[in-house]
Amino acid sequence: MFLKIFCVISILYFSSSVAQDVIVQTPVGQYRGTTQSSYNGSAYYAFYAIRYGKPPVGQLRFQAPVPVDPFDGVYDATQQTGIMCHQLNSDSPLQDEDCLLLNVFTPNTSPDEPLPVMFYIYGGGFNSGSIWDYTPDFFMDTGNMIIVVVNYRISSFGFLSTGDDVIPGNAGLKDQLLGLKWVNKYISAFGGDPSKVTLVGQSAGAASVAFHILSPQSAGLFRGALAGSGTSLNPWAYNKDQVEMSFGTVATLNSQFRDSRNSTEILAYLQTADAKDIDAATLEYSYAIGNINNQQLQQAFFYAPVVEHHDNEPFLTDLPYESLEKGNFNKVPLLIGTSSEEGLSSLAGMEWFLSEYAKNYSTLVPEDMHIGDLVTLKEVGELIKEEYSLDATNFLAGVKFRTDQDFQKSLIKHAYLQAPHSDVFFYVFSYVGEMGGNSETLPGSGNVTHSEDLSYIWAWRNPADYPLADQIVNKRMVNIYSNFVIYQNPIPQQDSLFKVTWPTVQPDNFQYVDIDAELTVKNDYKKERYDFWDNLYKTYAVRPFDAF
Repeated sequence: MFLKIFCVISILYFSSSVAQDVIVQTPVGQYRGTTQSSYNGSAYYAFYAIRYGKPPVGQLRFQAPVPVDPFDGVYDATQQTGIMCHQLNSDSPLQDEDCLLLNVFTPNTSPDEPLPVMFYIYGGGFNSGSIWDYTPDFFMDTGNMIIVVVNYRISSFGFLSTGDDVIPGNAGLKDQLLGLKWVNKYISAFGGDPSKVTLVGQSAGAASVAFHILSPQSAGLFRGALAGSGTSLNPWAYNKDQVEMSFGTVATLNSQFRDSRNSTEILAYLQTADAKDIDAATLEYSYAIGNINNQQLQQAFFYAPVVEHHDNEPFLTDLPYESLEKGNFNKVPLLIGTSSEEGLSSLAGMEWFLSEYAKNYSTLVPEDMHIGDLVTLKEVGELIKEEYSLDATNFLAGVKFRTDQDFQKSLIKHAYLQAPHSDVFFYVFSYVGEMGGNSETLPGSGNVTHSEDLSYIWAWRNPADYPLADQIVNKRMVNIYSNFVIYQNPIPQQDSLFKVTWPTVQPDNFQYVDIDAELTVKNDYKKERYDFWDNLYKTYAVRPFDAF
């Protein structure tokens, strides 16, 4: 089968190979991909496990990634290898440090011009996740974009930091950046337009997207951003105590470093240690400090992005909140939003959470408020308790608190801060359907939990097995994402699928789209609750702010 595709320079081409394979010529070498078929029977091309960075081992461990060298022969990108970066809470023989890989999916079409590109960053709390969870069938049915999904280092391997230029931190974000640079250089060979790249992510992937918005290193490499259920302002997305946690992790691995903080000696040791030992020490340390005062969602993930304190091409140079408020960021169109009850993801542990909060309601106070005075801390804790009617048995109140505190107040604040500088579109995904696969519901709550919307975007289930209403929502969600990648507008025009015009957020008019069985334009999402938190910060919090 011959594949005809638009080429921007003559040395780049697609050609057929044996069976259903396809070969792509790029300046770095040739890649062999394979043909896949969607649920609807649409053929598309898949290039699996393309190495974009050298294995981050030895002297490259805990450092910024290094791009791959040109190679001879044909790189076999036909196999779903399943290789993933080391995960915090799970072990698998597929975990490997040689994990700087990406998947590329292209429609089997003959476009007249290069296609826009979705660059997808997975979530997982900066501690889990891989490219193998994302099957692009729904998007390939549309035939109008290319999708790239990137592996990046997570857990301590991706976010350990000694707070200096020895182990500066943010290695995982720099992996994403290198993947983005790979796309910029080579995606034209796959029929993509490097000037039309949109960053897309969910949860920690969405927070990563927001960090690229902030990073001067990412400037010019993308033209739009889509952040679902995550932002750099979420309390879990930025760890102001990462240096202390990093030294604690190293001391757990080797007791000789309990009294030594020589970064150079630590790095030399870590770069020769066994990866499995580092992985095990990371898990042991995270369990040792996992109490209510360091509860990951409410305060910060144990291994997360940091501000870098050096001059050698730092990824993040200022606190997330301060950068956004000052307007010091990459001003691109943004689609940002939330599921209606993100806090349902905490329901399984709610009895413990509530009992711990009841012992000391000061633990409700976000650490990023920087309140040091114990009397004030107690006062603010009581205000939060009263606002949500929290007690040891009110599960609904606990879920709503976790929804607002862990996710939604930060997402709304980000939209407000960016709106004066670029187009910002906000959404709330509130559709309760079977295809979402959520069994955690609670009377009185929004009932759409964290990540439930992904089931309508990625081909984890065949829509034909679900009710017609679910199929319509699936089609709408895929088109919303596709439209934004292609047009930088989730609804560029009204039609039978979209009967509304999607307004942008204005500093004095917070309009958004509620995604339910139908789409509805609404105003001032959770204004009273947002105002409560905003006033709390303005009255009691101490600047500079890192998150919100």
